Amino acid sequence: MAARHTDTREEIVRIGTQLIKSHGYNAFSYADISEQLQIKNAAVHYHFRGKEDLLAEVIDQYIAQYQLLKKQLLQLNASATFAIEKFVERYSVLVDCNSICIIGSIASDYNTLPESVKEKVHQLVTMVLKMVEETLAAGKRTGEFQFAETPKTKALLVMTNLAAGVQLARITGKKDYDTIKRAIIRQLKE
Repeated sequence: MAARHTDTREEIVRIGTQLIKSHGYNAFSYADISEQLQIKNAAVHYHFRGKEDLLAEVIDQYIAQYQLLKKQLLQLNASATFAIEKFVERYSVLVDCNSICIIGSIASDYNTLPESVKEKVHQLVTMVLKMVEETLAAGKRTGEFQFAETPKTKALLVMTNLAAGVQLARITGKKDYDTIKRAIIRQLKE
């Protein structure tokens, strides 16, 4: 019985994540989740009292994923180029799935989020930007990357271009996103 409980919780998080990334936080309800899982709304509420609790879990999972990525890159002693390509790859997968990044999806609803969730979103965004900034700074030190901006400014530019590229790809297609991602890598090396 415990396995089913865990499976249901995991499925709620999976579907909730998909709905947030495809529709936005405010554009879905627990009814959407319960319908897909063919369970009652009360079952969703059993696992997550409210939508903000579900969003907090989704954000926690993203934080854990980025912490794992950072650990893996450190263990590999990865080059800055390899690390940036891994960040870009995360966004490329979104384009292939016709989805957008969790940060971009939540950003449009940010002003309406409960304060407790805003703090988690801020933590995730800060973590991702810091990882990219550190990677860019390392690449500049080793000579892999050439750019005039500070690593922090360049990280902001890279991440906003990736996030916007993913959103734009929903309208203009994968080809334009591929152009953007190639330009990001090329501009780091010029």
